[in-house]
This record gives sequence, structure tokens and C-alpha cells, in this order.
Amino acid sequence: MSKKSLSILTLCGACISFYIGAGFATMQEVMQYEASYGSKFIVVIVVAAIIYCYTNVSFATNGNKLKISRGGDIYKVYCSVLGNKFGKAIATFFDGFSALFCYMSFVVMCGGASATVTQQWDLPVGAGAVGLTILVVATVIFGLDGILKMLSKIGPIIIVMILVVAVLTGITGFPNLTSNMKAIDSGTYSQGMEQVGNGNPFLSGASYGGFVVLWFAAFLAEIGAKNKLSEVNFGTVLSMIFIFGTAAICCVALIGHIDITATADIPALVLAEQISPILAQVFAIIICAGIYTSAVPLLWTGIRMISKEGTIKYKFLTILFGVVGCAIACFVPYKGLINILYGINGYLGFTLIIFMIAYDIKTIVSKKYI
Repeated sequence: MSKKSLSILTLCGACISFYIGAGFATMQEVMQYEASYGSKFIVVIVVAAIIYCYTNVSFATNGNKLKISRGGDIYKVYCSVLGNKFGKAIATFFDGFSALFCYMSFVVMCGGASATVTQQWDLPVGAGAVGLTILVVATVIFGLDGILKMLSKIGPIIIVMILVVAVLTGITGFPNLTSNMKAIDSGTYSQGMEQVGNGNPFLSGASYGGFVVLWFAAFLAEIGAKNKLSEVNFGTVLSMIFIFGTAAICCVALIGHIDITATADIPALVLAEQISPILAQVFAIIICAGIYTSAVPLLWTGIRMISKEGTIKYKFLTILFGVVGCAIACFVPYKGLINILYGINGYLGFTLIIFMIAYDIKTIVSKKYI
């Protein structure tokens, strides 16, 4: 394999690892954003995929062309369309808010780990959160280069395992797919099933794409600045195909077994149990791995805004905020964390896209990079 191909696959694996966190690996995220829309789930996936592809390519491209030194500076680039004074103020807001959001998403990862190990292995509530926090804090201390190497190796393994469970249960549930879609569309499961978007699949897709914007902005802008642009963008597009292709298959599996997945905290484990109790045990470990690979860059993004890698302050804050996030996750219900945090912040993230489009169009028209 050539060095270029290896680099593309590494970046693709890193994006997949970052994206597939607690929500995706447990399929709770897929349930609330996509499967809950029944026959319209594909609309949510297409909208979110378009947003994912455009925004991430834009982050990496502008980060590379402008050689930004810190990922969070990308907000200054896009908000410059609002003028010097006002643009700086809005950029500062987005920089601070996205760092806070990424940190709170790390809390969601801790909640996912707690719910997973409690449901699957009957361990005390909070045990999973504590174990995850220790691993994440230890990894984040190594900085971005170490994080990128770690993510690139684990991501592909996780998505393959998710595909195995989704494909097998999708096949067994396929005979019920049409009738179950109609049941969801008619509101049969609305009482026990959380849904983002208030019944509007376009709004759900926008929200889904919006929260990913805030996840990836600083991360990919800094990666784009430190790597070959063509390789980063190729890896990003490739990751989109794997992520959203897998999401579509997961939706088929979830809807095909909606009678047992609609109200489950960890739908993925319920599906795995349909295949084999042993597979469920293995998949619980895979879920924890997926949670870990998202939690690491999320905590890094939050800490990176207020401290420089390698410093005593950076290491101290990593430990401090890791412990605080773990404590929050132990007392707030996991499903509630996903629905409230991802939904509200997704809409705010989507507003950034307006500034991004304006800036990118302005740049193309002025032929700034030519």
C-alpha cells in the first residue's frame, strides 16, 4: 500500500472513530434522529450526510490554506463575513460555545459508557463512566498526534462490528420493515421513543448535521493545517460513505425490530442479543471502544481552547475536567443527555453553516486561493 493511500485511510479511520461515539455505537442516536421517522429516515440521512461532507471539507480546506495554528481559530475565518468588530465577537462566542459543547458531549460519552456496562454486565451505575474517564484522560495528555494515530486504528474495527450486527438483524427484521414503518409513521411508538426535530425529518437532519459541525470544526481545521489537503478531504468523503451507509443499514435493523428497540437505552445490545448472547458480550466491548474514540477528541477540543498542549496547565485541566464530566454523567440519565444536548446545540451549529457558505462563496468569487 502506498504512503498516500495509507494516509487517506488513516484520516478516514480517524473521522469514523470521532463520529462513532456513544450515540452511534449504541444506536440510540440513530434511533432518535433517523429510525424514529419511519419511512422518512432516508431524508434525515441524506440531509445530514450533505452537511457532514460540505462542512468537513470546508474546515480542512480553509485550515490548510490559511495555516491556522489552533483549530478554534477557524471560527474567526467564517465569521469575518460579518465584519471586523461584530465578526470577532461572534467568532469568540462560537469558539467558546463549541469548546463547551464538545466538553458536554464528552459527558454524554461517559453516560453512554455507564449505561452500557450497567445494562450488559450489571455493574454499579457509574462504573463505566469512571473506567472511560481514566482511559480518555490518559490518552488526551499525549496531544493531537497521539490521538490521530489511536483513532485511525480503532474506527474501522468498530464500524465493521456495527455493520455485522445491523446486517444480520436487518435481514431477520426485513419482513416486518414495511408494517413497522407504517406503525412508526402513525405514531404507535411515539410515547416511548425519543425523537429530535418535532416530526420534521429535514429539521432532524439539520440538527444532526449541526451538532457534528461543532464536533469537527476545530479538530479537522487543525488536522487540515498539518496534513496534505487532498488526503484529508479524500479521507473525509470516504468516511462519509462508511458512516451514513452504516446508519441506513442500522435504521433498517432498528425499524425491523422496533417492538424491542423503541424504548431500549442501548438498542444495539438488544439487537445483538437477537443474534447471540455471546455476540452481545463482544458488542458491548465494541460499544465501549466506540465511546472511547469519540470521547478522546471531544475532551481534547474542550481543553485545547484554554490551554496549550504539553504544559502543566493542559495536563491539570485534562484531569480536572475529566473527573467533573464523569461526576455529571453518573447523575444525569443518558437518554436525556442525548436528546436535550444534541438537539438544541445542533440547531446552533447549523447557523454556523450560513456563515461558512457565505465565506466560501465570497472566497471563490474573489479567487482568493488562486
